Parts: sequence; structure tokens; C-alpha cells
Amino acid sequence: MTDGFRRALDELGVHKGLVPPCRVDTLTIGPGAAVAGVRVTRQRFYEVRIGLPTFGKQVWTAVIAAVAADETARTALLDGRVPDDIARFFAAEQVPLFPEAAWELSLDCTCPGTRVPCDHLVAALIALEGEEDPFAIFTLRGRDRTALLDEIGRQAGARVTAPSADAETPGLDEVMDDFFGWGPAGDVTSTRRSRAGDPLGLLDEVPPLTATVDGTSVTALLRPLYRAITGQAK
Repeated sequence: MTDGFRRALDELGVHKGLVPPCRVDTLTIGPGAAVAGVRVTRQRFYEVRIGLPTFGKQVWTAVIAAVAADETARTALLDGRVPDDIARFFAAEQVPLFPEAAWELSLDCTCPGTRVPCDHLVAALIALEGEEDPFAIFTLRGRDRTALLDEIGRQAGARVTAPSADAETPGLDEVMDDFFGWGPAGDVTSTRRSRAGDPLGLLDEVPPLTATVDGTSVTALLRPLYRAITGQAK
């Protein structure tokens, strides 16, 4: 996980090259915590939890919007690469992506010892720092890789398909003549007056509608609706 945790680990006395007398068997990273199974002997192991506060929706919304608007960062992330300067997007929201001090980490171990960090925590911290998935820090902060990239991709797609602010839109006065029309009116001389009380009379009196839906004329589609409205559905 690069050297992002280095400042906090230095405060805890966890240095590179330190080899604790135990082994991390499993390391599971989720929102707000990394949980490790640390083996001491063949029969004995302890569970270690390293907690890191997640970011709220407001922070993530702002960060994702900024990343989606930045072509370089967006392209890198969607290609599976985390930009070296990714932390700047979080700094802009006045939150650090990586912990800047030891107090930001909550440390717990099921061993009976009282020293913090114990050897098992040290082993787990070293394993966490060495985590090869560059997206792990995002998971810890509340957005896993899939959710993060899906949202960035969605916003990027919306930006591409959104109409340009510079696109010229015709004024209302330019389209008033056909604003409410279906197109050419057709031959009004072919229309007929309906008999009194006929609920379908209006459809027969208007000029023929040229619009169709899946090959069926709008007039034909409207007839059952008119019957239903007047309580005369067959």
C-alpha cells in the first residue's frame, strides 16, 4: 500500500525490516477495518483488528466528481492504476487519504498482552503496509474497487453524453409554428363529422395522424383508451 501508512507506523515504532516472531495467515480488508489472523504456534493464533475511519457520503461524492472530471486520474483508475497524486483529491476536501498520525488507527488484538502495539499487531501492520492491492486504501475508507470504479465510470459517461453548454438551442419564437404539431396536418377535407354521442368522434374529426408506434397508427392505439374513459370498453 505504498508508503501511505509510514507516518503513522513510525509513531507506533513499526519500522521497515522489522520481523515479528509470528506469522499473518490471513488479512481481510473491509470498510473501516483490516482483520488479520496471526499465528503464534501451530495450534495458537490471535485475531487482530486495525481500524481506520471511513469517509462519509459527502466526501466521497465530492472526490468521485473531481476524479471523474480529471481525465488523467479518471483514465488511470478505470485502467486499474492508482495515480501517485490521488491523495490530492481527498486533501481538497480537507481529509487525508492515508492516516497522518497513530491516533487515527484503532488497534485491537485478542492476545492477553497489554502492550500496544503487541507483536501480533506489528505483524498485521507490516502486512497491511505491504498489501499489493492499490485499491485497498479506498476499501478501508469506505468504497471498494467495484463501487468506486462503477461510479467514476457512470459519471464519466454522463459527462460525455451531456449536451454541451455551448450548443445552440432554438428560441421558442422559432418553433412556435410547429411546437404542438405532429408535422404536416394532412388533408382536412377527408375528415367527417361524427354522430352525436359517439365517444370516438374526436378521433374521426381530426386530420389523420401520421405518427405510428411499432407500426400501429396512434389513432388505432387511442381508440381503446377513449372507450375505456367513457365507460364503453368492449
